[in-house]
Amino acid sequence: MNTTEKCNIIRPAIRVEQPLGTFYAFSLRADILNQITYSLPAEIRGRLDLEQADSKGGYSIFGSQRVEKKTRLQEIASFIQTTDATFPNAIILAANYSKEGLYVEEASQQWRVEDRGEGFWSLSIPQGAFSQASIIDGQHRLHAFEHLPDDAPQREMELLCVVFLELPTPFHAYVFATINFNQKKVDRGLAYELFGFDVDERPVSLWSPETLAVYLTRLLNTDAASPFYESVFSTADTKELLATKKDARGSVSVSIATVVDGILRLISKNPQEDRNTVRKADNTNLGRKALVGYADLPLRALYLEGNDKGIYEIVFNFFHAVSNTIWQHTGEGSYLRKTIGVQAFFDVLRILTVKRPISAESFSIESLSKLLEKSAGMDSNGDKYQASGIGRSEIRRELIDTLGL
Repeated sequence: MNTTEKCNIIRPAIRVEQPLGTFYAFSLRADILNQITYSLPAEIRGRLDLEQADSKGGYSIFGSQRVEKKTRLQEIASFIQTTDATFPNAIILAANYSKEGLYVEEASQQWRVEDRGEGFWSLSIPQGAFSQASIIDGQHRLHAFEHLPDDAPQREMELLCVVFLELPTPFHAYVFATINFNQKKVDRGLAYELFGFDVDERPVSLWSPETLAVYLTRLLNTDAASPFYESVFSTADTKELLATKKDARGSVSVSIATVVDGILRLISKNPQEDRNTVRKADNTNLGRKALVGYADLPLRALYLEGNDKGIYEIVFNFFHAVSNTIWQHTGEGSYLRKTIGVQAFFDVLRILTVKRPISAESFSIESLSKLLEKSAGMDSNGDKYQASGIGRSEIRRELIDTLGL
C-alpha cells in the first residue's frame, strides 16, 4: 500500500548503478502514476535559448515517446481487463525535469531518495500539481489504464517502474532508442511457440484462436501421417536444420509462425481482441461462445462450436492434397514448398472454405486432390517464383486462375 509523508508518496526502492546513470526500481499504482507523470510526442523544436553556446545549431528532439495511437491504447485496455493480465516489464521514468526540459530546482517538487541501509532505499515522490517525471518508455501501457471504465478495479493495479533522478532531457530519447532499437527483436516463430504454454493448462473451451492455432500447428508437426510431419520449426532453429537437411523432392520446410498465421486467418479477423474477449472474467462460462461468427470465415463456426478436429482435418486434408499433387512434382528449391508457397496455399484454402460447402466430402483428400491436379506442374524446375511478397501473390494468383476460383 502507498503511504504518504508530508504530502509525499513514500515507496521502498532498490538502487541500480549502470554506466549511463543510477536508477531506482519501485512499484506504484497505475492511477497514481498517471497523475504524476507526463510524456511528450517526439517533435522537432528550434533549440533557441536552450542551445549550448558551443552548439552548431539546428534542431533537437524533445520528448522520447512516439505519438500515441488510440487503437493501441484500446487494445491494451482490453487486455488489462482479462484474468491473466500482467506487465512484468518496467515503466521507465526520468524525474526532476519539467515538460520544457529544464531541471526542477524547487526542492518541494523534486523526487528524492534516502538510504535506508542494507541495499534498501526510500523514494519520496511529490504529489499534487507537480508532474515532474517524464515517461521514457511504457506510455501505451500506462495510459491504457485511462481508457478503462471509471470504476474499474484494474485502475489501481501495481506497476513495476524504474526512475532516473538526474538524467538530462536529451538522454531520455537516447534511453528510449536504446531500449527499442538496439535490443534483438524477438522472433515471431519463437514467440508463438512460447505463447502456446497454456495449451496444456487451460480448458479447451477457453482456448483463444491463437492457442488453438498453436496446438494444431504442433499436431501437424508431430502427427506421422501429416504433410507437415517434422517439417515445422521455430525460426531460431530453421537455418541450422536446413543447413544439414537435404532438400529432397516433395519435402517442405516452414516456420511455426507461417503455419500458425495461416490457421489463424481461417478462424479469426482479430486474434488479439478474440483472445481478450474469451479470457474476460465475465466470459469464463461462455468461453469461445462469447465471440461472434463471420459469414466469410466458415471455419470460425467450427471453432465456436468447439469442433477443433474438423478444422484440423480440413487443413490436414488440403495440404495432403497439395503434397500429393503439387509438392511431389516441384523442382528442388522451389518456393512452393517454403514460406511464401505455404502462405499462398493458406490463402487459397481460405477462399475454398467460402466457395465450397464445409463437408467431409468437399474437403476430403480425394476431392481436393482432384481439384489441385490442375496445378500439378506449377514449378517443375524449382526456379519460377521469388522469395518475396510478390512471389506469394504470383503463386496465389496462378492457383486461383488454374483452379477457377
